Amino acid sequence: ELIDENGDSVGAGVEALLTYGGGTVCDDSFTDNSANAICKEMGFTGSARWSNGLKYDLQNNLTIALDDVTCSDEDWASCNFSTSHNCGHSEDVFLQCGAGGFELIDENGGPVGAGVEALLTYGGGTVCDDSFTDNSANAICKEMGLTGSAKWSSGSRYDLQNNLTISLDEVTCSDEDWASCDYTTSHDCSHSEDVFLQCGAGGFELIDENGDSVGAGVEALLTYGGGTVCD
Repeated sequence: ELIDENGDSVGAGVEALLTYGGGTVCDDSFTDNSANAICKEMGFTGSARWSNGLKYDLQNNLTIALDDVTCSDEDWASCNFSTSHNCGHSEDVFLQCGAGGFELIDENGGPVGAGVEALLTYGGGTVCDDSFTDNSANAICKEMGLTGSAKWSSGSRYDLQNNLTISLDEVTCSDEDWASCDYTTSHDCSHSEDVFLQCGAGGFELIDENGDSVGAGVEALLTYGGGTVCD
């Protein structure tokens, strides 16, 4: 269970104290596999991030329930642990699980919609650009209910990227439908490879050299769903 500083349960999207049987979990041997396996065991898509520390007063009133949580993959069945420990509460694990699905976020972690290039996340973690193509971009935009991709790029641009896990890699799509896509939740990436994506809201629009909408009487670039129209 994930709990806040008052001992109340929290859900996805919030980094909180990880507990097991009412006690804390020590960070010895804890890895991203451990974090993902535990989030999935709790019914979430995976881990967005994890850290450790003595952050809540209530930690001092709890026992340390688990130590040396080692997982060979992201399934709880692959994990081993010990109920004895050699830890202090400064080693307690704090965990944030992802709620699932794709989301575009700005530099403050807030959601953005169509028409803005922003950081692509899945289950609270980033998406690596390995094997990423225009098909991948269009499929993901459509999966989020938008018409398609206007543009995409990659890079390390937001400070918050360093606090996130990398959720997906090798997103390969044979066409522009998410059902055609394959991906892996393991990766060999750094945050400099995180995907930034701009989705189109749909419909035709005339824009000037700054990307701003223009009205009648001005010759301007014709776009549809955030992309151009070929002659």
